[in-house]
Formats: sequence, C-alpha cells, structure tokens
Amino acid sequence: MLTLGLVAIGRRRLLLGAATLAVLTACARVPPRAPEAPTPAAMPELDAWRAEADAMLADGLQTLRTFEAFAAYRVSISPSSDRRSATELLWDPPTGAEWDFATHVAHGLRGRADQLFRAVTSTTVDATLWRDQRGLADIVHDIGAVGDALTAYRDRLDRLPPGDAAAALSLLDGAWSAWEQTASRLGLSRAEAIGCAA
Repeated sequence: MLTLGLVAIGRRRLLLGAATLAVLTACARVPPRAPEAPTPAAMPELDAWRAEADAMLADGLQTLRTFEAFAAYRVSISPSSDRRSATELLWDPPTGAEWDFATHVAHGLRGRADQLFRAVTSTTVDATLWRDQRGLADIVHDIGAVGDALTAYRDRLDRLPPGDAAAALSLLDGAWSAWEQTASRLGLSRAEAIGCAA
C-alpha cells in the first residue's frame, strides 16, 4: 500500500514537473531567427521586360484572331471557293477598329521587338541572372519574327484579287506557327477561357 502511495506521489511530481517545464518553455523568449542566406534579388527590369514581351504576344494573338476572322469571312462570301461547304454560314468581317488595330500591330510589332531587344541586351544585370536575360533576349528576337510574319500576311492581303483569299492562307498559317512557338516559351497559349454560367 505504501508503494502505491509513493508511486502516485512520484507520478504527480513527474506530471507537475512536466507542466512547469512546459509553462517555462512557452514563456521563454525565443531568440531572433538567424538571417537567411541572401537569395539573388529579382531584377525589376527583367520583370518589366517579360511583361512587355507578354503584351506584344497578346497584341499578336488579337491580330491573328482578326486575320483569322477575315479569312473565314472571305471564304464564306465566295460561293466558288473550294474551301466553302454547302452549309457554310456567312461570317461577319472584322470591324474597322479591329482591322485598324491588327494592321497597326502587324506593321509595328517588329519595331517594338527590336526596341525591347536593344534594352534587354544593352543592360548590365546581376551575374546570377544572365541566363534569364539571355533567354528573354532570344524570345524577344523571335517576337520580331512573329511581327515579320504578320506583316507578310497583311501586306499580301492588299495584293489579293477578289475571291476567298486562299492564296494568303499559307502566310497566315506561318504567322500562327511563329506565334505559337514563341508564346509557348513564355507559357502562353492561344486557347480561350470559356466561362460557364452557374
């Protein structure tokens, strides 16, 4: 009986000691954390250049969609076109504002890309970011090629005879290919988000 009493007192002291230790540990001051090893800071210019490249590709995508709508319109109004099915519905042509924007982008994208390319390649960056800078410069160079493809298609349209404009479709396909290859390097896609009604 005496042994059980001593064991009970021993357990109480053990629990009381553990509770006291827990309270003291919780109330103790935690020393400040040692500073983490410095990580290379993101270069604000690099982020701004990437945003500009994204904006140029977004403009290129909008232009391609306008050109695609124009191509579909030309096929739909040409009854003799071998690209038109018997049940083809008439497409609406792009609006004047859409066409003006597409023409402006097609003729200006190369210049915008060249200007950004000069900015990216002439700026000295942190030595740890040179690969990112070089990769972005390569992408911007390819955006210039997208601009060239858009210009080639747009200029070809001015010389087309009446009809379905099929003679220029290979240039449109080439512009799409150039855009997709370049955009994929920045994680962009031509897919459109479709909203669902609840």
